[in-house]
Amino acid sequence: MKFKRIAALAVGAVLMLGATGCSGATTENESAEEQKESENTESVDNGDGTRTIIDQVGNEVVLPEKIERVVIASVWPLASVYVLSMGTDKLVGLDPAIISAAENSMLIKIAPEISEIESGFSQNGFMNAEELIKLDPDVVLYSSGVPEDYEVASQAGIPAVGFSLSIKDYNAVETINSWIELLEEVMGEDLSSSEYIEYGNEIQALVADRLKDVKEEDKPRSMVIHKYSDNTLSVPGADTWAEYWIEASGGINVADEIEGTKETSIEQVYEWNPEKIFITNFNDALPEDIYNNTLCSADWSGVQAVIDQDVNKIPLGMYRWYVTCSDSPMMLLWMAKQNHPELFEDIDFNETMKDFYSRFYDFTLTDEDIEQILNPVREAAGGIS
Repeated sequence: MKFKRIAALAVGAVLMLGATGCSGATTENESAEEQKESENTESVDNGDGTRTIIDQVGNEVVLPEKIERVVIASVWPLASVYVLSMGTDKLVGLDPAIISAAENSMLIKIAPEISEIESGFSQNGFMNAEELIKLDPDVVLYSSGVPEDYEVASQAGIPAVGFSLSIKDYNAVETINSWIELLEEVMGEDLSSSEYIEYGNEIQALVADRLKDVKEEDKPRSMVIHKYSDNTLSVPGADTWAEYWIEASGGINVADEIEGTKETSIEQVYEWNPEKIFITNFNDALPEDIYNNTLCSADWSGVQAVIDQDVNKIPLGMYRWYVTCSDSPMMLLWMAKQNHPELFEDIDFNETMKDFYSRFYDFTLTDEDIEQILNPVREAAGGIS
């Protein structure tokens, strides 16, 4: 199943107007070396039945002329892109965390066979070389934040291609587009991705255009909770997905004084006093846990987002929307509607979602599917350490 081929439509026509009755293994923060960007990933034919590409870590990787067997290791969101562009053809191995996430996402509905793909080559985020060799893969796809996967695959004599989370400074839409382009180089074929890439770019332009005149004092002070423990929160600051999502959707990240994702106290949250709180699906917390003062055994009642009842669980579609995935254009639009509902009130988000899934996944979302995407259950955080 490659990208669905249909006539191109302007995003303005796709975003249906309400007035007309229509519409652990992977770490977030990477070192400077891991962020090295290679724009030239074009495959070079070596003339001996192999070809060489440059991955997003900057490594030259020698691949067979044809790729028939693929393992996706620590770069968990890549499975959503792979299925979007190729179905499950040629997939012989998936990290267990990918399957766990799929079982509580739309991925399992669109590609139910994904649950049967072998996952025993990886245990607790560590690949086993002997089990990997048994799968006889032509290539292993891994996250640049997990260099151990590269080392294990190399020791086993298997080419490994690194995909970087920070290749586009955490711009999720541009990152997913770059992953698709690299995947095309790896597979050695055109995945008919141009319309999808254009759609994402148009969503970015639409959101930016509507937000261009928003004054700094009118931008909501927002915060993301990535994970939590009994007494602390894990909050992302600068150089994170949170920074991109909040700023691209017209907000201010209250935690931008910290670098990366750090443990934070409830006292610090009170100092920041966010007007909006977003909870990722890398933890099982729900808005009611904050409203009921059960999260971290803390009293949240004086935080502005709680006073305004503006705590939101980030959706989960093909994958967890907090990180880049094949649904990233929808995440950007959703965030923009949360931060500036008055500027996007004419857009029927549910109908836009239905159109997006129909166009690019060839899948008809029901109202129940949309409810599941927009209101993930606790169990959706399963498999995350």
